Amino acid sequence: MDILRNEFFHRLLIDSGIKKGIRVLDVGCGAGDLSIMAAELVGGSGEVTGVDISQDALAAAKKLIVEKCISNVRFIQADIAKLPNNIGVFDVIMGRRVLMYQSNASQTIEGLLPFLSENGKMIFQESERMADSFNFSMLPLHSKIQNWIWDTVEKEGGNSHIGMQLYSEMKNAGLKISLLRAEAILHTYESGSDLGWAAKMMASRMIEHNVVTAEELNVETLEYRLMNELKNSNIPFIRDIAFGICAEKHK
Repeated sequence: MDILRNEFFHRLLIDSGIKKGIRVLDVGCGAGDLSIMAAELVGGSGEVTGVDISQDALAAAKKLIVEKCISNVRFIQADIAKLPNNIGVFDVIMGRRVLMYQSNASQTIEGLLPFLSENGKMIFQESERMADSFNFSMLPLHSKIQNWIWDTVEKEGGNSHIGMQLYSEMKNAGLKISLLRAEAILHTYESGSDLGWAAKMMASRMIEHNVVTAEELNVETLEYRLMNELKNSNIPFIRDIAFGICAEKHK
């Protein structure tokens, strides 16, 4: 599942020109998957700083770098909209599914600019709800779960259309767009799917927001039912429309 979740962002970093020896800031780093990905790309002469507001997520991230014996990553607890002034300046500021949860994405981007070096790059991946507008008549359970996830995101104040807005948000911040792409992330029976994993991770939130009941969700059998549906349908499921952008800072 890590490959399914991370392959798009890995290509985005490489195609954006991330290289050895640079300093990277991973905002909303969570459990550190992308920080470690960036650390491998910048090498021992580079440095990655991951920032997240969640103590639990950072504890998992710190445990992971110890297990993997990674020495060029550090993690800091902070709100990405209120970064400490002494955190430094970075060649790349990156994030995935972070701007969608900001109350004002424009302000967040502008607030990050002082921490981005001249000619530095902002690299972000965001999702777009348009995938649930496709006809999944042969994958009703997948379609239902996906809609429950998006409904929960919106009830939590998340922007379900930030993907389409990435271009204008970066342009409005005065950044030069050097790369923009969108891609359908497809899941099949052979590839497996992380939809059940995502639903389990969000189960308590979905129930709390009255999007679904525990009985309707039935997490104990969810993975089996989803995989069985994929197997019997013989069609791919559009899990996500991923938008990626690289925008550069110039005088």
